Formats: sequence, structure tokens, C-alpha cells
Amino acid sequence: MQNYELLYIVPNQYTDEEAKKIKEKIDAMLQSYGAVIGLEEDMGKKKLAYPIGQTAHGYYFLTEFELEAGANLAKINNDLCLDKEILRAQIVTKQKLTPEQIEKAKKREAARAKMMKESADKEAAKPAEQSAKPEKKKADIKNLDDKLEEMLKTDDLV
Repeated sequence: MQNYELLYIVPNQYTDEEAKKIKEKIDAMLQSYGAVIGLEEDMGKKKLAYPIGQTAHGYYFLTEFELEAGANLAKINNDLCLDKEILRAQIVTKQKLTPEQIEKAKKREAARAKMMKESADKEAAKPAEQSAKPEKKKADIKNLDDKLEEMLKTDDLV
């Protein structure tokens, strides 16, 4: 069996409940072709990178599944393209992750999130440090005028 990943977008014209019903319909269609659904992720409502027709926002859904026959993959792709409730859909092959690889990925993501939080905390602390620095004394204009007069009195000037 080959592992695949399906990412599809449901247009914003549908409500959250309707989008979830469309997702269930797509899952049922996949199973009717013999696909074994694994990881499913509702990525939520997001702005599209560019408008498609009159649509600027959509509900993103990610589904991983296993499928045995390649002919069924073409049928699934064709059904997704013809479905008027799906704005865009893309199927890619994906290597199936072992539980160890999933655990490593989670640890990496947790470490990355911790680093991002620390750097954000440092950035937030910087303005407080800058305000704590003593202000430089501004030069007195009278002193500057006196120094300028002194310089101009010399005979070295060309």
C-alpha cells in the first residue's frame, strides 16, 4: 500500500458545519475507493495566497490515507476536480512516518516553539532596557557658540 496526503480547500461561502459535512463526504468517498484514512487535520479558515474567482478565504483540510491501486487514485483525483464544493485539491505521495519519527518531529517542534518564545521574550525586554539607560546630556547652545567663535578667530583659516 502506498501512503498519500490530500490537501483540499472548501470555499468560504460555506459555514463551519457545512464545511465539516463536506469533509465527511470526502472521507466517505475516499473509503469507497478502498482508502484507509490515517491522520486528519482541520487546519481552519485561512486567507488564500491569491483570490480564486471571487473567493479570498477557505477552510483547509489535510488527510493522509493509504491506497493500494493506482487506478483508484486517478478516480479520486477526478472526483475531487469535478466536485463543486471543493475549491482546490492536491494529492501527493508521502512516506509513512514511524512512531519514532513522529516523536522526534514533536520534540523538534517543541524545541523550536521554546526558542521562538525565548527570542520573543528577549525582544519584549529590550525596550524596557533602553528606557532604563540614562539620557545623554544635550550640549548647551551657548557653549557651542563660544567654541565656534574661538575657532573662527584663528588666522589659520584659508
